[in-house]
Amino acid sequence: MSILALIPARGGSKGVPGKNLKEIGGRSLIARAVDAARQSGVCDHILVSTEDAAIAEEAKRAGAEVPFLRPAELAEDETAMAPVIAHAIETYEEHIGRKIETLVFLEATVPFRRPEHIAAAVARYREGDVGSVVTVCPLERKPENILEKLADRTVERYIRDPQNIFARRQDMEHICRVSSGAYVVGRDNWFIDQQLVVAPVGFVEMDAHESVNIDSEIDLMLAELIAARYGI
Repeated sequence: MSILALIPARGGSKGVPGKNLKEIGGRSLIARAVDAARQSGVCDHILVSTEDAAIAEEAKRAGAEVPFLRPAELAEDETAMAPVIAHAIETYEEHIGRKIETLVFLEATVPFRRPEHIAAAVARYREGDVGSVVTVCPLERKPENILEKLADRTVERYIRDPQNIFARRQDMEHICRVSSGAYVVGRDNWFIDQQLVVAPVGFVEMDAHESVNIDSEIDLMLAELIAARYGI
C-alpha cells in the first residue's frame, strides 16, 4: 500500500500571520507535522503543499518532499481544500510516475498529534471495514448549549432533540468531535467523493490537549503553555 502523507501549509494566514512557521517548544508547526508523519513509520511519502518558499525550505529541512510549489490561485484566503488536495496528489503522482493508494491528510496546525495517532489511524483503515478514519477528541461543551443567533437579536437552541440534553458531563463520554490530527482515506475514494470523511468512518482517539488547533493568537498562547507544561 503506497501511502502519501499530505500536509497543506500556505504562507498567508489572517488569524495568526506566518502561522505555519510559528515555533512552539522550539519547533515550527510545519516541522512538527513533518516529524510526526516521519516518525509514524507508516508513510511512504511526505509531501508539503505550499506556495511559500520559506515554508518549503523549512519542510525540506524537517524531511518532507516539496518537489513543486502550489499555484498562487490555490493559496488564497477563500480557496477550498478540495482543489488543493487534487492538485497535490495529481502533480505528485506525475512527479513520481505512479499512483498512490492511500491519503493521510495532516493539518500543520495541530502541533501535539503524536506519531502513534497517525500509525493507529492507518492501521484502523487497513482493517478494511471503513471508508475513512479520523482522529477524535472529547467534546468540550454540552451540545445543547450551542445556540443560533436570529435576525431579531435573540438566540435559540441549535440542537433541539431532547435526547441531546445532558445533565452531567460524565454522560457525554460517547460524544466526540473531529480533532483534525489525521484523516486517512483511499486515494480513489477521495477523487470520487472529494471528501476526507467517507462513511463508514473509523476513529482514533486523541486527548484534549493533543487536539489543540492553532487558528488564533489565543490558540498559539495555549499551545505554548501546553508545550512548557508537558515538555512536548
